[in-house]
Amino acid sequence: MDGEVAQLAALVISANHRLSNPADPMEWFADQRAFASCGRIGFRAAERRRFGKPRHVPVAQTPTDWLDLLAGSQVDRVVMSCTRQDQNHDPKDTLPDRVAAGFAGGGSLWRMSTETQDGGALCWQPGWAAAFPTAKDGRIWATDYMAEPCVGGDIGPSVASAITNLHAALSRAEAFATQHLFTQVAAIFASALCVLDGDPDPRPVPRPPGPADTLTPPARRLLNAAQRGWIFDNMGLWKDQDFSPDVWKSYATISEALYTAVTAAITAAVNSSISND
Repeated sequence: MDGEVAQLAALVISANHRLSNPADPMEWFADQRAFASCGRIGFRAAERRRFGKPRHVPVAQTPTDWLDLLAGSQVDRVVMSCTRQDQNHDPKDTLPDRVAAGFAGGGSLWRMSTETQDGGALCWQPGWAAAFPTAKDGRIWATDYMAEPCVGGDIGPSVASAITNLHAALSRAEAFATQHLFTQVAAIFASALCVLDGDPDPRPVPRPPGPADTLTPPARRLLNAAQRGWIFDNMGLWKDQDFSPDVWKSYATISEALYTAVTAAITAAVNSSISND
């Protein structure tokens, strides 16, 4: 998955873990991989003024400060949501989200909401900027999360249903890639299925301690498999396509189903971090 989605997922899982496990020091949090490309991550909230438009004022300078802010508030849970953009825009704009995801700022709209038991909610929308282009440590990005009042988010599908749907979508995508001799792509899908099923990963990736370790094993496998299956923004893997119109239509249908399954899987896995107490 891309950096924006990965960072949102990390924040939501971490926040829910902090809310339900306040005694855990979470030593992995500040230096986790999801923050590695950012020189600054800040949080701002809308402040209403007597005259003029509301302005955003800083409420937390770092992710750690933000967690402390939530822990000292009435926030009960944090929810991740994904909203399709290709279903709400000008009908002439036919670029699917699964394709637009390959461009900066493209694809579906991802955000998180901090919610209280009385129904109050703030939606946090990330904004990314290459603020430190010459940073020698690779932390070229600055991310600002802007909060606005909103309606609480739907937590999405269950982990079990998301696993079923992702397994079906990955299987169809692997079969298509194999049939049309995209061996590298087929291997990626096959490895994602292994991860999802809990089998040994044929393409193991080093995973330092992080938020995913706080999830249940099924949710963790679901999140990792969805991340492995996210190849919509890596068109180099699908180069040299020479499909007939019918085959191209089949490819688009399979890719669309996979995008839907992957985004739902990420939402389900991340929101499973919400405490049921």
